[in-house]
Amino acid sequence: MARITVEQILKRHKRADARKEEWRSVYEEAYEYCLPMRNLYETYESRSRGARKNDRLFDSTAVASTQGFANRLQSTLFPPYRSWCRLEPGSHIPPEASQQVQQMLDFYREMMFSTLRQSNFDLALGEFLLDLAVGTAVMLVERGTSTEPIRYTAVPAFLVSLEEGPHNTVENVYRKVRMRPDLIQRTYPAAELNDELQRLMSDQPEEELDLLEATIYDEDRGEYCFHVIHPGSKHLLLVRYSLTSPWIVSRFSKTAGEIYGRGPILSCLADIKTLNKAKEFLLKNASLSIAPVFTAADDGVLNPEVVNITPGAIIPVARNGGPQGPSLIPLPRGGDVQLAQLVMQDMQMSIKKVMLDDNLPRDDMSARTALEISQRMQ
Repeated sequence: MARITVEQILKRHKRADARKEEWRSVYEEAYEYCLPMRNLYETYESRSRGARKNDRLFDSTAVASTQGFANRLQSTLFPPYRSWCRLEPGSHIPPEASQQVQQMLDFYREMMFSTLRQSNFDLALGEFLLDLAVGTAVMLVERGTSTEPIRYTAVPAFLVSLEEGPHNTVENVYRKVRMRPDLIQRTYPAAELNDELQRLMSDQPEEELDLLEATIYDEDRGEYCFHVIHPGSKHLLLVRYSLTSPWIVSRFSKTAGEIYGRGPILSCLADIKTLNKAKEFLLKNASLSIAPVFTAADDGVLNPEVVNITPGAIIPVARNGGPQGPSLIPLPRGGDVQLAQLVMQDMQMSIKKVMLDDNLPRDDMSARTALEISQRMQ
């Protein structure tokens, strides 16, 4: 069977990207309210650098709980600088050889964890688990150098499109990459550049261009084929085969018929948005308490379309409290601050419960022993 062509790969990527676009509104809100620093849905396409990503956030409960969720999973399942698993002989190993096999497995386990400690596994895993809280986490595993044997890269879901294979497992992965032309051969040493890329490298070495990494399973060979393509010129830079996929894709919870996952953030997203809006209203009310709005008596006619209700503003009115009323009085305010705080506290507890962030007692409660805290965390 002939190898898949560049045009076919680009068409498959376009279809996979269209399916991912159906999740854009859901994932974009989740990243905006819970992981603003990893939100690429606006800044990547506009190529903006150093953009403010948390201007519309008024409450940090969801951000802190998401970070706590990832830290808790990592410390429980993959604690850094510790051997968090053990290799043991299976039931098919004869009893007389079990001890010898166990010694070999212990040796390989030490080699495995020694390699992980020399790599950036712990750092990349933390970012990987942050994305998992939204629903879909993707990690790229590549061969490293002599000082860093394996290179792990947690790729945000925005940059990746997925295709499923048999039994609803992720089989093909497409990743959008942006880099300078002079970094292409340093990143992909075996890459072959066409005339257009050579020209960009010499004329515009600082101008970033878009590439596509496509990992597609070749059923005839029983291997994964890794392609690097320049979509602008439809040029294939690199083809590499491997028995295993370089991608690790994890979905927190998956619904039948869907490719992308749904994490705990999506379960409490309504509470997160409501809490953020309630905190916004509370802060506006607090600002009016600190710098109240005044009404000033004026013989002219009030135009409601030009009234500006902001802290410290003065609204002209015909009179204040009758003919003999004062010329300047504070504007009466409504609202129940205590009720708003109770509602916010209830939503904060609900969010923390979903994000597994309610293990420890509150700071304002009576003292707890170290044993009780340890047991509750377990």
